Amino acid sequence: MYFNDTIEKIFIKVDISGDSVFRYETLDLNWAFNTTNQGTVTYKTTPLTTPDLQMKALRFTEIFLKNTQAALYPHAIWLTKDCHQISSSQLTTISFLSRYRNLIFSNFESLKEEEMESTSLTYRNQLVETKLGNYEEELKLFHAVVDEKSYNQDWSTFYPDEEIPTWMGPRKPWTARALAEEYNEDPGASSLMGTFRNEMTKYGKWTDEQVDEYILYSRELVGRQGFVYFDKNYGIYYTPRNKQEDLELYLREMMKYPRKEFLSRWNHCPLVIKKYEILYAIIRDELGVEL
Repeated sequence: MYFNDTIEKIFIKVDISGDSVFRYETLDLNWAFNTTNQGTVTYKTTPLTTPDLQMKALRFTEIFLKNTQAALYPHAIWLTKDCHQISSSQLTTISFLSRYRNLIFSNFESLKEEEMESTSLTYRNQLVETKLGNYEEELKLFHAVVDEKSYNQDWSTFYPDEEIPTWMGPRKPWTARALAEEYNEDPGASSLMGTFRNEMTKYGKWTDEQVDEYILYSRELVGRQGFVYFDKNYGIYYTPRNKQEDLELYLREMMKYPRKEFLSRWNHCPLVIKKYEILYAIIRDELGVEL
């Protein structure tokens, strides 16, 4: 599926039978701006032939475009049933791939309807992150804001005397669990207590206003270290495990809110704001994306 018939078609001549001869542009996932991978990696795709899957792919693409600024639109979008990246060492299944002029979305059979919105945002952020990779010097400034020793740390490293409220009373070590509900990723949500808000309002007798106040307080504790979230793959006790994870988590928060709202959410956290201005200059001035 392509934007506005973007496969280039150039008239060459009229052959001896009177038929027009055209040269068509070839789209190649191996091709970059000034090079190819010279055959070290190849891609194998299976086209979408089932009408239901075709419509599902189009619905997802519509959602992706709605959530993606026009400056990030690619030259072409490929919609395939499946896509595999093949190298000498492994076979990798691809659901999303960004190349110089192309995007590819695949594996629609496993994509649930209720996940389309969040998946589209994830892909949008991955696209921005890919483009940010071209600005190595600016990213060095971004990562330099936070001491490298702050990565992969229990939050109690910074706040040994801080306690996390629970329905049974305060406990140590402190965690950033109260922030998780904003992303629907509360590790405790599957327990009998449910989310932090549910636990504290139902069993801890807190009001929603008290929960909101504590969420704001938790955000400030996390932000003092220059971070915006915890590393969910390591659990609720850890800061981002490395520079890459920090950038991914930061971009998710940054791209979620308009500039004015983001700055308002983190206005008491100078390190977070400093990191924001570094990325914002690239995203706005270099990529042409206004937040």
